Amino acid sequence: MRKSEAIRNIYVYYWFKLFCEPLMWGTILTLFLQHTAHVSLSLIFIMESVCVIGLMFLQVPGGALADMIGRRRTLQLGMGLFMIKMVVFSLAINPLMAWIANAIWVLGYALIDGADSALLYDNLKFLGREHEFHRIEGNANAYRWILTGFCSVGSGYLAQYNLRWPLFIDVLVMVVGFCACYFFVEPPIGQKRKGISGYLDLMKVSVLFVANHRQVKWIIAFTVLIGVVSKMWFFTYNPFFELVGLPIKHFGWIFLPLNLTAAFSSHYNGWISRKLGDFGSVVMMITLVAVPILLMGIFPIKALVWLVILQNLVRGYMGPFLGQFLHHYLDSENRATVTSVKSAVRGLAEFVMLGAYGLLLRAYDLSVCLEILGIFMCLSGLLLIISYLRIFGREACR
Repeated sequence: MRKSEAIRNIYVYYWFKLFCEPLMWGTILTLFLQHTAHVSLSLIFIMESVCVIGLMFLQVPGGALADMIGRRRTLQLGMGLFMIKMVVFSLAINPLMAWIANAIWVLGYALIDGADSALLYDNLKFLGREHEFHRIEGNANAYRWILTGFCSVGSGYLAQYNLRWPLFIDVLVMVVGFCACYFFVEPPIGQKRKGISGYLDLMKVSVLFVANHRQVKWIIAFTVLIGVVSKMWFFTYNPFFELVGLPIKHFGWIFLPLNLTAAFSSHYNGWISRKLGDFGSVVMMITLVAVPILLMGIFPIKALVWLVILQNLVRGYMGPFLGQFLHHYLDSENRATVTSVKSAVRGLAEFVMLGAYGLLLRAYDLSVCLEILGIFMCLSGLLLIISYLRIFGREACR
């Protein structure tokens, strides 16, 4: 690999991150599933929980595959599956098609997750610029969220006429992301394990590495808590908007500042983390997720729809911050695999919590369920703050 190729990889990474996920569907995803694919809200949570348990079993093998055959190849395969998933999703007319689309997404996500950030980090390591991971990952996410924010406005208006139209556009978005993968040049990975025995050994060593590393275990636990609760909250956005009487054409105008906020916190994550420090960042993220959920549950009024912006401040910040935090403890040989272990643990947590929340929604109304979720987040966050002080030491608070 030449230096010029490594520098080009950085620019390709920006393009890949811009189009690696749908840009239009976030605004109306839950609404589409309920009204077009005829999936109930409780079944949406149960469907997600079943999909993530499949993802849990596939992510570690997917990460190990990326470490063995290269991140570029696994990204190509994953984006190819994402294209197929988007086509099936956009044509869904019943819950079965939604199940099939989600199953394809599971396969694709298992290949992409971890491989993308591992490719970037090892590329920067080749250039001697690992310290820039924070900034580049943050900027890449920021650019995607800015584009997503403006696309969300158009999505809300298009959905007034046909809920499928935004998803048809997202099929084209996935095609662009798939094409971007072919412009990557594989960075040096280090000593690769070969054969089935090497593949299994890599997974075993990576799982043991996580099990015996206190700091990595804490980072994974924190990432899982914030990520899973945020996902559960996200799926209640559309139902909450409907509950308080917000017209569908205004959904996009909520998602525009929502995504711009995520872009802001992602772009300026380095500056924010320097001001707050690691401990301050942890407390900030827990507070900005827990408190708004609780308030929206207690006071289900139209004015509080804007509280979702606070969760997206966390969404933009946590990726670069926690990515840098985690990669600091990893080696290039197991980077993608350990990252996939993190995702697999998150998958297990999502399976349990999304399934339980789906059943909870069948028994109680949305407001009560949001209150329960907010209380859970407060208590779990407090436990993680206490364990942070014990594992990283009080000097880490300075």
